[in-house]
Amino acid sequence: MLYDDAQIPEINYMKHRNDTDTAFVDYQKTILTNSLSSYLFNNNLLNGFILKLQPLVALMFDQFNIIKNFKNYQVHKYYYKHKN
Repeated sequence: MLYDDAQIPEINYMKHRNDTDTAFVDYQKTILTNSLSSYLFNNNLLNGFILKLQPLVALMFDQFNIIKNFKNYQVHKYYYKHKN
């Protein structure tokens, strides 16, 4: 999320259009839907609230990646596609 927003979208697309590595977790789309019970998503009001809360939780994970990348000076500050 922060990694993609830090660059111009057209340049980011040109740099990463041939990337085939999908072994990372896209927190912005799946963090709460995969970790919470499916019973919570049956209620429409709660489902809408959880889906609006999901980008905020993803932002917390992205902020943690900044700390994780601080010691590794060879990668971008907002890089999130780590294997481990």
